[in-house]
Amino acid sequence: MAYIPDQADFIFGLDPYVPVTDFAFFPEKKYAFVTPPSIVSVYQGRWDTGLSSQQSSLVAYGVSLPVSRSRTQTSQQATPLKALPMGLFWGEVTKKSAVVRFSHGESVAKRSSKNSLWKHTNLQDVKHSQRWDHSIRAIDENTLDRWQTGRPEDRKKQNSIRRVDEFSPPHELEMLGYLMPGGNAVSFLFDGRPYSPAITPEVYFKIDWRLERKVIQPRDSKLLSNFQSNRREDQPVILPWGFGQKAKDESVTGNYGGETDPNIIVKPEPEQPAIRESYLLMNIITTVVLPARTSLELPSMEISLDIDSFSWSFTGELWGASNIALVEPDENGPKQIEVDINGWKWIFIIERYSTNRRFGDERYTLYGSSRTQLLAAPYAPQRSKSNSANLNAKQAITEELANTGFTATYPDLNNYSTPDWIMPGGSFSYQNQTAMQVVAKIATTAGSVIIPSRDNDQVSIQPRYPASPWHWNTATMDKIVPASMVISLSANWRPEHAYNAVYVSGTNAGVAVNVKRTGSSGNNPAPDILEDWLTETQVNTECGRNELAKGGNQSITTIELPLTDTNSAPGLIEPGMLVEVQDITGDWQALCLATSISASGVRNVVQSVDLERHF
Repeated sequence: MAYIPDQADFIFGLDPYVPVTDFAFFPEKKYAFVTPPSIVSVYQGRWDTGLSSQQSSLVAYGVSLPVSRSRTQTSQQATPLKALPMGLFWGEVTKKSAVVRFSHGESVAKRSSKNSLWKHTNLQDVKHSQRWDHSIRAIDENTLDRWQTGRPEDRKKQNSIRRVDEFSPPHELEMLGYLMPGGNAVSFLFDGRPYSPAITPEVYFKIDWRLERKVIQPRDSKLLSNFQSNRREDQPVILPWGFGQKAKDESVTGNYGGETDPNIIVKPEPEQPAIRESYLLMNIITTVVLPARTSLELPSMEISLDIDSFSWSFTGELWGASNIALVEPDENGPKQIEVDINGWKWIFIIERYSTNRRFGDERYTLYGSSRTQLLAAPYAPQRSKSNSANLNAKQAITEELANTGFTATYPDLNNYSTPDWIMPGGSFSYQNQTAMQVVAKIATTAGSVIIPSRDNDQVSIQPRYPASPWHWNTATMDKIVPASMVISLSANWRPEHAYNAVYVSGTNAGVAVNVKRTGSSGNNPAPDILEDWLTETQVNTECGRNELAKGGNQSITTIELPLTDTNSAPGLIEPGMLVEVQDITGDWQALCLATSISASGVRNVVQSVDLERHF
């Protein structure tokens, strides 16, 4: 039977013919089926809407006729029965006497006897005789194992080994043509005439083609390796070496002025800002996402730090869901951004954000902290420690910052700096504390504060009061603010107790020092300061000096001024700096307690500074 395709596309070329039409055969039957003719029966049903009919039920009610229901009962005397000849008549039974007699007398005596005859049995010997004889004959049991020498035979195992094809081009996956089961020929009819392929190689059909067995070829295994910069984990431990000190000071002579360095570095005088009638400022604000430095548009932001915090805080407003995707955390942790305002740079870790969506307005508020937050919870682990040998305070800080990438500096400010002292074995101990908590406690023990860096992994540990307030008029200032640059000024009067003495002592080890203000009698002492880590005279004295510097009549003055660039004074005023304000009523000095920079676009960039002013 010839195959009659409905529509078939034949591709003729140098390659074997691959039919497009699917030949549906059943190889197990070894013949092809032709689709039998089919009859299509069409059934059509017509559906009409049924006629609605209303069924009615008529019930006629009327008054029923009264029915009289009565019963009549008639009783008459029955006819008396007459006795029949065969009747039964009952009467009284005749009485009879029953006589019972009993006769009693003595019974005849009889003797009951029982005889048991016991006799001795005859003694007999019980004999067990066993006769042994030679009826059982011994038989030798022999086990015969017939061992014979096996014929040696060679066990041959042949493995067919062929050399792989190393130099030929790779075998391509060949498309198999139609394979007619059983080797039967296929006839193609084109326009009612059988098709006869030509002998020329341009057009031919390849039927019953068998896969040629080819030699295997080696293949290269591909291994892709991605190389990128790994995260920096271990950092070198830097141990500062300096002049040694005594374990304990037995006596103190002279006025203590903090640690001294043989190479005394004189603090430079601050730059005097230009005093003008008007200032023209061009603010430049850029924000990028690290490490790719992708630009991020923040319509408004606020950056702040106070003297008792160890990290800068950031709050920014972001518009659009596409921008929030740039700062969302990923598998590597929270994202980091770099903020540059007039050349002053900060690096913040975006810790969280909030959403405020309205129709046509989608805003997000970002909250972040500087990188020093990595030394505190929840990023840094909690640890416990207790020293058995003597340990320097700065050495303890270095050990806490080891392998974190952070370093600590101890600047000299107006002849005062954070002292280094020895804590005896057993006095330095803590439980469940992060690295920043331990470093902060060491700093506050010496009367110092932690000033975090803005854009690198560094903390500055410096005295809370670089110079005592009663010496501010002669101390070297860090910044000078003229009255012409002050946008606004507000003050809050806050008097404190004017103590002139304080008792500072260790608890389990160390020394006790009564620190008094120079030129005073020490008649107004402050509450005692007791701490385990106060073990030497110099740290006790510095702690007492900073405690006495807090008292006296004072006010918290807040001024607002522009944030000038890094090349123009006064620039950025950070907490812990001594600031001189050249007011219209006279110059006065103060300590910066907090700084806040707010930026609403590029037109309005203002820094607000809280100053502690003593009178």
